[in-house]
Amino acid sequence: MAFDTNCVYPISALQKNQREVREAARKKLLRITENGASAYVFCSEEVLKRTIDEAVADALYERDCLEAFDIGEREIREGRCVEGIDALDRAVRARRQQVA
Repeated sequence: MAFDTNCVYPISALQKNQREVREAARKKLLRITENGASAYVFCSEEVLKRTIDEAVADALYERDCLEAFDIGEREIREGRCVEGIDALDRAVRARRQQVA
C-alpha cells in the first residue's frame, strides 16, 4: 500500500495535533517522520487489518495469475491450442460433436 502524501506527519504532531492524527489514523496508514525522515507507521487496528487483508488478497491474486500463465504456456507447448478464428470454430464443432 502506498502512502498518501497527505498522510505524513512529524512526530511532534502526535503531541500537538493528537485529534487530527487520531482521526487520520482511523482512515488510513500514516507515516510519522523524525528529523524529516520516515521513522514510524501509525494507524488504527481496523486500518491495519484492512491493509493486511488487501496485501494477502493481492498476493493470492498474483499467485493465481502466475499459475494461469504457467498452465497456458504448458498447454501451448503440448499443442493443446488453436490459432485463428477458423481453427477455433473447427475445434468447437469437433468438441460439440464429441459431447453430443
